[in-house]
Amino acid sequence: MKRAIALFNSVFFIPAIVLSFMVWNDYSSRMEAGATNAASSDRSLFFLDRGSRVMSIEEDDDTGLKGELYDVKTKKLLKEVPLQSNIHKQFSSFYQDGRLIFITLDDGSRVNVNVVDAEGGVKELAQGTIEMSGFLDSSVHLWKGKVIISGQTPGNVPFIARMDRGKLQKADLNQKNLLPSRATYIRDVTGSFKSDAAVPMFEVDLHDGRTAYVSGIFNPQQLPLAYIQKENETSFEAEEHAARQFAARFGLNDTNLLQVDSDYPKQVRTYDTAAKKQGNVLPTPMPVYQAHLFSLNDDETLIAGSTTKDEAEGHVLGYVYDEKKKSFTDVSALVSLIPYDELNSDEIYFYKEAGDEQLFYSNSRDSAGWMNIREGAFNVLNGETFRSWVLGKEEYRKSFHSFVDYLKQGDALVVNWAIWVIIPVFMFGSLAVLPPLLNASRKRKLEQGIAISGTIASMTETGTFVNNQPLVRFTVRFQDEGRMKEATIKKVVSYLHPVGVGDPVMISYNRSKNKAMFLTSADVPENAEPEIIEDAVLKRIDVYGNALRGNALLLHFEAGANIYTIPVVQAPGFEYQTGETASLIHIGGMIRLYGYGSGLRPNDSERLSVQGEITRIRPCDVTIGDRRLMVFETLISYGEERLRKMNSQFVPLGIDVHVGAILPASVKKDEFEKEIRLLQGKQGSAKVTAVSFAGTTGDRPYARITALRNGEEYAIEQSIEPSYGVVVGDELWIAYDERSHEAVIVQYAVNE
Repeated sequence: MKRAIALFNSVFFIPAIVLSFMVWNDYSSRMEAGATNAASSDRSLFFLDRGSRVMSIEEDDDTGLKGELYDVKTKKLLKEVPLQSNIHKQFSSFYQDGRLIFITLDDGSRVNVNVVDAEGGVKELAQGTIEMSGFLDSSVHLWKGKVIISGQTPGNVPFIARMDRGKLQKADLNQKNLLPSRATYIRDVTGSFKSDAAVPMFEVDLHDGRTAYVSGIFNPQQLPLAYIQKENETSFEAEEHAARQFAARFGLNDTNLLQVDSDYPKQVRTYDTAAKKQGNVLPTPMPVYQAHLFSLNDDETLIAGSTTKDEAEGHVLGYVYDEKKKSFTDVSALVSLIPYDELNSDEIYFYKEAGDEQLFYSNSRDSAGWMNIREGAFNVLNGETFRSWVLGKEEYRKSFHSFVDYLKQGDALVVNWAIWVIIPVFMFGSLAVLPPLLNASRKRKLEQGIAISGTIASMTETGTFVNNQPLVRFTVRFQDEGRMKEATIKKVVSYLHPVGVGDPVMISYNRSKNKAMFLTSADVPENAEPEIIEDAVLKRIDVYGNALRGNALLLHFEAGANIYTIPVVQAPGFEYQTGETASLIHIGGMIRLYGYGSGLRPNDSERLSVQGEITRIRPCDVTIGDRRLMVFETLISYGEERLRKMNSQFVPLGIDVHVGAILPASVKKDEFEKEIRLLQGKQGSAKVTAVSFAGTTGDRPYARITALRNGEEYAIEQSIEPSYGVVVGDELWIAYDERSHEAVIVQYAVNE
């Protein structure tokens, strides 16, 4: 009998052991190959957030291109940024306003202009309004910090688009009265985008056989200037006449431009285009030979070159030249780290905003750098150093999670191994062991994270299937500690329970690891206790303009060693003051005002948990950080009772809110009951004769109002909507009790 049992065991375990060695070797080989491929991938690097973060952009099989945002100090990956591109995977990238401008073509030949901020957030500017036939490398230009795009639509309509200070403008060259005949083709004017040309220009073929020259920059009407070549003019003469006319119209100086001398040793001289005459060598603090010019903005140019006439014997130095002040700033600490040969590349760019202290450079061949030209601080990141960051990512280290991901691919070797391992495991009682282990692992992860509500921002199939169900990569957007964040979660999705972009979800977010996992209803405690932060002192108030009748403010509170920022609307007649104290509430990863000043700060026992259905939304033209102000009309339900409320909220950008959505809410019990009681009585208009405030409940001022109706005074004590407010002289529609002279506001004086 014992021999039979041993033989039975060996039938299953000997093949399982052999296959386990084979699986491990295959897994190890794939990990090494993946790391090798990742380390050898071509990528472009860009510094963001004044040098504290780095964006890496490389090709991706799923989306065409992929961005990865890293923290420079920790060298850790912060987030992945999918970037759409067509099969050619071309892109152009530049800096403007401290953000990365990223331009691609999609599969429909539409130009995608994305703005990537320091948090890895992507904002689409073109929105499919620009179509182009051709390739980006010959159609996108950088001129003095401005991005100029030219080309022809699939319908052969030439166009010019310009992006400056984060704004995109497009001019169709067949607009009425711009040109005397229909434009049929557009091309660059050679050399007009260099520093020795006053105005960038394009040459345009017209339908009637003539040639036109148009400027690459726009007039106040957001149109380019145009010049028609005369019959007796050569193309060179027409270019000169057009350039001089454009420079005069735009008020640009074309008599003191910069030009690299074509003769050895190629120093920088001034150049007068009108007289076609070179001036003296520019008096840089130290001579710059074999020079290169990089226009940075309207006022500044970077001059980089060699310390010796033979560049092979010297080293690289550079100066930022301010053409208005005639001053030089030495930036050799940065440019000296760039090999001289790279200065000749068409793929190296330098960027600097006018008036800013930060100078950036980027080379598509795995290098980037920055320098604070006033303080002298700088940093350069090359491909070899960055590859060590990439290899430090968890997906390239052998671990339990990466091994599980390998197993999920489910190839033939894994399937055979699973058959010979899982069957014995089930047969010998592991069914009783695995669930507690998995539950313990999940419980440990839940303890390390915080429960936060979020919204699905995007979802992409990974190509992996588990039991014929797709493994999907979700991007979840949520708010934590007053900031908008994103997390990537992979999960097998059942076809029977479909989910979509915009759906609300609950996640557990681990701040230290920047990781998240989906929560089920069983994971979320029914009575999750919010954290109340007492005695927070208002230290600073930032004003963001009008919000209907109120003012939008950003309040900065200090409690303990922490600073909390909370956007609010200040009602007319009510005033937040520095030095006052407040109670804050921390729930669901968000910090909100719980009570301010001498207002009532109710205990949980004094509040009712209710549901509010959004019946109307009024967006306001006010945005603070990544949150936009909206005023909701909601129908509050509690049992059989219904109550209409107006409530303003700062809603995180990207969070889907719509009419019909159900929102959980909390209201003061006594205030709710009083309003329900009074609404069952009489209603009518009343004029406000006095208003005073007693702090806030939440972010709503608690008002004591006296209103006059038919010679009778009525007392109103309630929290009010701050964006509408109540001031003396307002005509309110109230519900009132003639015996007790109590009243509540049914409709504010403003047009709702």
